[in-house]
Amino acid sequence: MPSRTLLAISATIVGLVLGACSGSSRSSTSAAGPATSAAAANPVQRENSRPGTPGWEIPAGAGTVITGYASETSVAPGQSFHLHVAAPTGSRYRVLVYRLGWYRGAGGRLIMCVPGCRSSRAATGHPPPATPGSVTGLLRAPWRMTDRVEIPPDAVSGYYEAKLEIVGGANAGAVGSVPLIVRQSPAAAASAVLVQVPVNTWEAYNRWGGKSLYQFGTSRHAVEVSFDRPFDQQVFYHMVTKLELPWVRFLERNGIDVSYQTDADTDRVPGSLLHHRLVFAIGHDEYWTQRMRGAFNRALALSTNLMFGSNSGEWRMRYAAGRRTIVEWRDPSLDPVRNRRLDNGFFRTFGERECKLMGVQHQWAAQRDLTAPPTSYTVVGPSSDPWLAAAGLAPGDVIRGVVGYEWDSVIPGCFAGQVVPLMTALIPGSNGVRHSADMVRATAPSGGRVFAMGTMELAWALDGLGGRSPSPQLAAFVTAALRDLTRPAPPAALIIRRRATGLIVSARLRSHDPRILRVIVRPVRGGRGCADSLRSVCRLPLPRRTTRYAAVAIDRWGASQPLTVTVRPGNDRLTRRGS
Repeated sequence: MPSRTLLAISATIVGLVLGACSGSSRSSTSAAGPATSAAAANPVQRENSRPGTPGWEIPAGAGTVITGYASETSVAPGQSFHLHVAAPTGSRYRVLVYRLGWYRGAGGRLIMCVPGCRSSRAATGHPPPATPGSVTGLLRAPWRMTDRVEIPPDAVSGYYEAKLEIVGGANAGAVGSVPLIVRQSPAAAASAVLVQVPVNTWEAYNRWGGKSLYQFGTSRHAVEVSFDRPFDQQVFYHMVTKLELPWVRFLERNGIDVSYQTDADTDRVPGSLLHHRLVFAIGHDEYWTQRMRGAFNRALALSTNLMFGSNSGEWRMRYAAGRRTIVEWRDPSLDPVRNRRLDNGFFRTFGERECKLMGVQHQWAAQRDLTAPPTSYTVVGPSSDPWLAAAGLAPGDVIRGVVGYEWDSVIPGCFAGQVVPLMTALIPGSNGVRHSADMVRATAPSGGRVFAMGTMELAWALDGLGGRSPSPQLAAFVTAALRDLTRPAPPAALIIRRRATGLIVSARLRSHDPRILRVIVRPVRGGRGCADSLRSVCRLPLPRRTTRYAAVAIDRWGASQPLTVTVRPGNDRLTRRGS
């Protein structure tokens, strides 16, 4: 981006932020940056302006006649998924590839058909079932590759679906699906928000073939599970269609600058989190590797904002077979690999409690049945809180039907920073013991903010998927939270020294953050300012009267909340440090 254009954008952002600064606290969160014009629309906005295509929905009971899996958990635009599809001999089928999003309520857009939208190919019969490993329970479906899905080079990152459809033979009309995640192109400008898709947890609960990391009616759970097999459609429906797609629809309906990658991608490139301002671990994101936890720890320490559902990052697992197998022994004493850095079990067992990262933590048995009705949240945060104020929420207000099916609780003194409770509920767990469900905003010493929802069903009040009734107040609350979380932390300090010839101004960040482009200081009421008080000596004229100055940090997505200092005649040095 040319520097002159960047300066113009910076000036616009600063003007909006300082205008909000001089207004009431109830509106301060809403001024995250300039309104997006049609010419400057982000890729998600442009994609969702295209006509949607109905027919992408897959019933929960599908996938019993035709099924398949992909050799890849994600690809970048211009790369290909390799599908392994099986259906009864004599059937003919095709693959319809949709991108899922908002699309003016249609929910998806047909991208391509393989081999074609008016053609089909003969199915490969179901191979004989594989035998689970006698020690690990590992079960793979070593089927041959049947279809290649080439993702266009200009494809927009997102949730994609390969809908498998039998179009000929005795089973015509039967459908199945293969989930596909398309990452952002390496050549594209990094999005403001990165959604981490929890494919590890999908696979941990996947009971296809009779084995998962859970017992699910078998005599013994597996300790290794493979991505080289289809997903059980019933489990997939409850985890992805119900918990994640409402979030995807909400984010894309609201034009959020978002891209997507899997947790396997985070393990592969831990530094990828640092390219974005907000990282959202969507849905039920329970199974992490040590490299993933290290990536999140480092991201927060470097002022990256984070967002979590409940029961995130609880189990420490590891990969095998080139990230195509998940290994989770649960009990480290049984693990044949004697290496504490690779041992499986709860992260808290290894000194890394989830609450150190999130401010909240899942408690044992803090869960209800998967299909039981969700619980309400009650607001406990102050009416002056900017996120709550933007939605007109006050203590005692109730948000119905959003807590479950597992929930997290505040652990006092665990998080090294400020934790602000926003909503709470007290719910009997599966053992009959009441556990609190707590939604919090936590601010780390780096200035990075964490939005921990304490529940994985919050989006049930944000989108009408499944016939639910969205809550306008919760939508306004989450929109305010996203506006705040997609802006950088304010400077840590603004130092103003008086000299005979004028003011010398400098600002400091809380931590090194290469995403910050500049820190601008200007009088709140308007007037001459500093183009970049972070990297150069900045001089301003002496004020003739008491003047309030504001410093804002600017990245490519917007500007921070201002840090202000008031200069009165006669002051020699003034310093304001952020809280």
